[in-house]
This record gives sequence, structure tokens and C-alpha cells, in this order.
Amino acid sequence: MSGRPAHLSRGALVVPAILAALGVFLTYGTLTMQVVGDGGLFGPTTMPWIVAVLCFVVAALLAFDILRPRPEFGTPAPAATTTGDADGDADGDVPADTGVNAPAVLTAVGGVAAFIVVLPHLGWILSATGLFVAVAAALGNRRWPATALGGLAVSSAVQIVFSMLLGISLPAGFVGGI
Repeated sequence: MSGRPAHLSRGALVVPAILAALGVFLTYGTLTMQVVGDGGLFGPTTMPWIVAVLCFVVAALLAFDILRPRPEFGTPAPAATTTGDADGDADGDVPADTGVNAPAVLTAVGGVAAFIVVLPHLGWILSATGLFVAVAAALGNRRWPATALGGLAVSSAVQIVFSMLLGISLPAGFVGGI
């Protein structure tokens, strides 16, 4: 261990860097996009601009949060008590686990991979419901029926917004043939 507080780890700046790079990529793509017509109020460049700005804002806020001074790391540690161990921790204090939760990450990544594979076959609503359930399971939710109903509601709402309000059709899969 280097003795640096966890919030000053250089590795923590990877996510803001990726978000900033994504923002640059989206900005370049939006500026060089060939648009036919004016596209109306919400043309084809509106959403990329919104996402690019959000990428830059979130990257800046994350970087600021990672790099800002923290009072809990700036003050000297209190002297060890007689009930503490050699490291100065009180009895029963266990340092928090800072490792990666591999099963959760694999569940979320597997859910995204499955979503990509089954989207053309099952359609948006069922595929997005499955993705919702997989990510909820990765985050620790074990109430499968409620999670599936919530995912179905969210994916159906997204389908309605895209098809009725934006005029964009999402993949229907075999449900579209019924």
C-alpha cells in the first residue's frame, strides 16, 4: 500500500478520463455529421449534444470529487488507545473491502452481452426487461418478479417515447409479428 488515501488514487481518474474522451468523440461526431434538412426542434444532433455535454459535466464533477481535499485525510490520526491493536484500529473495526465484486461485474457485463445478442430476436421490450433484471441482480436485488415487472414497465415506456413521440422504431423482434 502506498499510504495514499483511496480518493487520490490515479486509477480513480480513469472513469472521468473515459467520460471526457467519450464527450470529445461525440462532439467531433456531431460537428461532422451530415444532416439532411433542418430536423425540426429535436433533430438528429440534439441527443448527441445533450449526451456530450452530460459526459463533460459528469467527468468534471467526478474529477473534482476525486481530487478535492478531504478533511478526514488531512488531519493526523488520533493516538492509538490501549484497546486498539498494533495498527491503531479499535477492536472489532475491520477495514472495508476495496476489492472488485467480480460476480456482480460479470452479471452486469453478461446481461449487456445477452441483451446485444437477443435484441434482434426478442425485440426491445423483452430484451430491455432482461437487461434491467440482470443489472438489478448485479446490484443485489433478489426480488425477481417485482424487478421483472419494473423492467417491463420501463422498457415499455421507452418504447412508447421512441415510437410515438420521436418517431423512431425500436426492434420489435418476434413480438412485432404477433
